Amino acid sequence: MNKADLRKYYLEKRNELTAEEVAKKSLLIKSLLFSRLMMHRYDKVHCYLPIKKRNEVDTTLIINTLLKDFPLNIYVPQIHKQGILTHHLFKENTVTEENKWGVPEPSNEGISSEAFFATDDDILVIIPLLACDKTGNRVGYGKGYYDRFLEFATENTQLVGLSFFEPEELIKGTADTDIPLNNLITWERVYSF
Repeated sequence: MNKADLRKYYLEKRNELTAEEVAKKSLLIKSLLFSRLMMHRYDKVHCYLPIKKRNEVDTTLIINTLLKDFPLNIYVPQIHKQGILTHHLFKENTVTEENKWGVPEPSNEGISSEAFFATDDDILVIIPLLACDKTGNRVGYGKGYYDRFLEFATENTQLVGLSFFEPEELIKGTADTDIPLNNLITWERVYSF
């Protein structure tokens, strides 16, 4: 299937999940993430906040564990009209508010994508997606926000996608601007690309 067909298919498939399935599988994904990746090696973690009404993987489980057990900086994105993301330091007391798409966003001051990657630190970026293939290509919501953000990624950056579903064999119609993942974590296993 091409990207548009996969986007539609996986949006429908994810919408069919019950709240109990989302909670259970999100917990399994979180467990695999912490058991398989050396989280202590990262100085910065960038993680999306989940859109609850779209049944995204509940990353608050990951963020809460990072806040409690790891001495690192956590950043979350904010969406802007110009097709860009800014990146905001997230702490236990950070206030968020849902934007018009239902995405929780912080109100504190953020930094640009270029500034976020302007470091020699090891960085982990946890990326939202709808589908992924066995080479690490992903299908998101189609706006290109993450591809523009990841243009600035350094060799010290690890890109991880989270999904309730196993990867497709191949996504047709990928572009040169599409940036592939290093890992995909499903509720059953971790894939390395």
